[in-house]
Formats: sequence, structure tokens, C-alpha cells
Amino acid sequence: MVQNESESWTNDDTIRILIASDIHLGYLENDAERGEDSFIAFEEVLSLAVQYDVDLVLLGGDLFDQAKPSPSCMFKCTQIIRKYCFGDKPVSVELLSDQLQNFSRVVNYEDPNLNISYPILSIHGNHDDPVGQGSISSLDILSTTGLVNYFGKWSDYTQVRVSPVLLQKGETKLSLYGLSHLKDQRLSRLFGEKKVEMDLLEDSNDWFNILVLHQNRADRGHGNYIPENVLPKFLDLVIWGHEHDSQVFPIKDMKRDNEGFCVIQPGSTVATSLAAGEALPKHCALLQLHKKDYIVTPLPLKTVRPFIFKTIVLSEENLGGKTVKESDRVQEFLKDKVEAAIEEANTLRSGNPKQPRLPLVRLSVFYEHDSQDFNRIRFGQNFNGIVANPNDILIMKREKKIRERKENYKSEEVDIRGAAVEASDVETLLRAYYGALPAERRLAVLSVRSITEAVRDYTLKRDDGVFRRVLEGHRRHCVDSLLDSTAETDEEVQERLRICKQDLDATEEAQLKGLIEQAAKKKVVTVEESEESEGEVVVERVAEGRGRGRARGRSPRGARGRARGRARAASPERRTPRRQAALKSTEWLQTLSTERASRRRHDSSEIELSD
Repeated sequence: MVQNESESWTNDDTIRILIASDIHLGYLENDAERGEDSFIAFEEVLSLAVQYDVDLVLLGGDLFDQAKPSPSCMFKCTQIIRKYCFGDKPVSVELLSDQLQNFSRVVNYEDPNLNISYPILSIHGNHDDPVGQGSISSLDILSTTGLVNYFGKWSDYTQVRVSPVLLQKGETKLSLYGLSHLKDQRLSRLFGEKKVEMDLLEDSNDWFNILVLHQNRADRGHGNYIPENVLPKFLDLVIWGHEHDSQVFPIKDMKRDNEGFCVIQPGSTVATSLAAGEALPKHCALLQLHKKDYIVTPLPLKTVRPFIFKTIVLSEENLGGKTVKESDRVQEFLKDKVEAAIEEANTLRSGNPKQPRLPLVRLSVFYEHDSQDFNRIRFGQNFNGIVANPNDILIMKREKKIRERKENYKSEEVDIRGAAVEASDVETLLRAYYGALPAERRLAVLSVRSITEAVRDYTLKRDDGVFRRVLEGHRRHCVDSLLDSTAETDEEVQERLRICKQDLDATEEAQLKGLIEQAAKKKVVTVEESEESEGEVVVERVAEGRGRGRARGRSPRGARGRARGRARAASPERRTPRRQAALKSTEWLQTLSTERASRRRHDSSEIELSD
């Protein structure tokens, strides 16, 4: 195919697709300066779809920044889609596959109650994945209202079978495979176990095969990304969401016989972190298909806020004379660097009136001595009204030699700053932190995997109850384990808890989550200590089944009085720390023994009733 061969393509046989990903609607929506950035970029993407008169818009996940978007965010999204995608222009692409299987409803441009000119097809990402009761995604809501055609959603995480969306326009046939976000560890394991299947058409050579997925592409550790070599070889093109750096290059006839597929990485349309990759130019892409040939054209976004990222190593810079305090010299030097970055950002302006005025500037500064450090917030106040992020212009990192890093790694102190710099996400940071702790300071009962998953669900899905469920599930799981054991001493109890922790860490991820959810819902024996002024141990046992309901088990009146007397005799002011610990341990072991006996009596009565 030569460069101008596309001019011979007829419109009736050419499918034109606008590709974008990681829109992150609602990112920093409450920020007075940056709150509209994501909506402005999304509006430009859809306006380009109209400008190039595409047949459909294909999104690679993370349309929303949160799994539960605010009403304001949903309202603005709805407004933008209705403004650009609704209309009387007919859609020329015919859908041949089972619509209910692909979208769980009729595709919106064939709905007689809607007038759609530019249909949107989208998978979900890790930010807008299904959550809560019924596993409902924000895209489910947009799909039900006919605004978006949502495909690639999964409910079975033990095996994935992908059926393509089959589209045809004239003589061009497109099979579109959608793989919405799954946790990279889970999906990587499924690929390794050959449990990811993609339905291959009998006449696949006549179809152009595209896969859309939303996973880690960069190597972030074993099992924490998806290597390209595990994807099927029959694919012609892969559209890779999730990675925010745009890697969209002009491609003309890049279909190579028996040499695999090409990858389009659209990147994000808005900077959601002040990292180097986000400072690269933002794009969406125009894909033109004609039978088995295709052209990819990058479309630079002109309403994106300018962003300059610089790395500065102070040991390599001339900071001037030493008559001034070192931190003051560093601040003056960095002020000049920020002002130069602002000037550079001004050269990136596109002239589009909707492009935000204030740029983003980030300096990653490596310093040698504590005397070079200073108050970054106060430094940023010098640029209020000049940059969009005055409070986090600087990120200061202690410069370390390789030898020092090795020594710190062997040290018992946890280098949380170094871990934060190298971590790609919060889960990785937490795993690195807990893994670097000395043995005596590591978690004894809680599973690190559950804690990191809870942090993820809380930050991305706004699941306010996830920490309560995880802690309650672990607590009740350990109580059950202790009651089922024969532990009688402190050492035996600690050993039993250690074994319980090892079992939890070795449990498969899905099974662990199920155990925690089940334990959090289960009503089991709980042990609590009443107010210290009373000194009374109150055991609360919730029995279920056989209509027993909820019962509070207390010691007999005489025993209660004796317990109070012992509490007065051993009042807090008379107890040494060692004695308090011994008393607490004795009370716990006594309660544990009492509860075991109570459970045995309860089980015996259950058997008698059943007989």
C-alpha cells in the first residue's frame, strides 16, 4: 500500500473509528482551577468525532475517575454526550452479532426511541469498574439510558471467554473483542492457566480483529502486568488502555503477515498525576479500516492544560556563592527553574480558547543534605495565580548512592520515601512497606493482601465500609480459629494466630475475599471487656439458627460480685504494667476456656434438638 492509496478507498467500505482512553471524568472536580479539565478534554474528543465524521467512538476504559461518580459529574457527562452524539445522521455500520450477549441490551443506534449519530462503545477500567450491590458500574447506568454501548463486562473471574462484537460496513468486516479491567495478578494467572479464550470466527481471515483491553502494559513486577506475547496471534490490532503516556504513532499498512499485531496506546486525555509520563503530548487517534488494511492518524488534543516536568539534581548544579544560607540559595535557584518552566509552558499553547490558562509545573528535585531542604508549601505560595498547582510544584527526594540504598535496605528502618518514589500505585507502596518491616513489627493477624485491597477499594470505589468488613472478618476468623484450637497459654495463642495469618496469606485472592466477606456477615462469639471502672468481663454470644435469636451471656450474680471485688482490690493505681498485662492475659484465657465450654454445650443442645 502506498501513501495515497487511501484516496482510492470508498466511503461505503471504510469504517472510521475515533479511539480514546482514560478520560477520567470528575478528576479533581472540586478544585476551583482544575475541576473542569477532564470535561473540557472529553468534549474535544467528541467534537473531533463529529469533525472527522466517524462511524463510532471507541473508549478503552476509565471514562470516570471514580467508581461512584458524583451527580454533578454524571450530569456533565450526559450533557456532553447528548450534545455531540445525538442527531439525525444515520449510522452506516451494521451490527451482526448477538446484541444481548455483547451489550446486555439493544445497541443504542438501533433503539427506535433514540436518535444516535455517533455511537460510543466502551469497556470499563480500574477506576469505573462494577462495585457494590449487584456489581453495577457507572457505565451500566449510561448503557441503560442509551448513552453508551457497554461491552466486555465479566461476572465469572475464574475463566474468561470473549465473544466479539461483529460489525460490517460494505465489504469491511470488523470483529471487536472487549476485555474490561481485571486485576493484573488474576488476569495474568488466567492467561498462564490457559483460561482466557477468544472466540475465533470460522472465516477469520475475512475479518479485521481488534482487541480493546485496560491493563498494565509496562512491567511492574512478576504477574503484575500483561505481556504482549500472551495475547492471541490472530489479532490485527490491540488498543491498550490504562497506561497514561500517549503512544499513538502514524501507521500506514502496518499489517504484517504472520508477524503478530500492532498496539495503539491512546494514553489519558487529562493529567491525573504530576509524573513525567503525563507531561507528554495528549492524543486521541483516528483509525480507518478498509477490508484488511488500516491507517492510524494521531489527533493532538488542543484543550489540554500545558504541563512541564523537570528533574533536577542539586549536586550537579551551581548554586552560587556560599555567603547566603544554603536553603535560601536552593530556593532562589528553584524559583528560576519554575519561571523558566512557565515560559516553556507558554510555548505549548495551542490558541484554542477553551485551553486552561494556568500551566502545571512539577520539579523533581534530588538534594544531598538536610540543609538544602525547606518548606515546599511556603515556596509554592510565590506562584499563586501563576501555576495551577502551587501547593505541589516540588517533590523533594534525598539523593542516595547505590551503596547507601543497599545499606538502607539491610537496615531495620523502613525507607518509606524511597518506596514511595519507586511504587507505581498505593498497593505496591503498602506491600513494599510491610515487606520491609522487621519481623517483630510485621502484621501478626491481618493479611497484607487484604489491607492493600481495602485501600484500593476505598480510594477508587469509595467503599466506605471496606475497612470495617476486612477488620471484622479477620477478627472473627481468628476468634473462630482460637475457639476451634486447644490453645491454653499465651505462647500457644500467639502460635495459633501466626498459623492463622499464614493460612490467610497463602489463600487464593478470590477465596480470601470470600472468606472475609463471609466472616464479616457471620454472627459468632465475641469477647469484650467492659469499662475498667467496673472491672467486669462481659461475654456477648450471638446464637443463630433454631430461633434462638440474640442473647447476652453474663456470669451469675455471685460471680459478678466477686469479679467486682477483685477489680476493686486490683484497682488501676495499684497495678504495675506487668501485673496489668498478666491480668489481661489471664482474663482472656479464662474467657477463651469459658467460651469453648459454652460452644460445646451449645453444639450438644443443637444435636439433641435435631434428634
